[in-house]
Amino acid sequence: MASGIGKHKLLLGPTEPWSVREKLCLASSVMKSGDQNWVSVSRAIKPFAEPGRPPDWFSQKHCASQYSELLETTEAPK
Repeated sequence: MASGIGKHKLLLGPTEPWSVREKLCLASSVMKSGDQNWVSVSRAIKPFAEPGRPPDWFSQKHCASQYSELLETTEAPK
């Protein structure tokens, strides 16, 4: 059963990492729209996608997932 969870998790998000530019656009959009309004965030950053990205790259789910990952990997100021 655990292997099924791992396979499912791989399908939830993009396989390539987001570029720094995409991450900055995401953070800026979240700052403007809030971290509960993923429809607006997703819509606002779609024009900033790197060439060759799939159409669902900035889906609401992927944006929320990427933002969560950013929060986990960013150190809080002291």
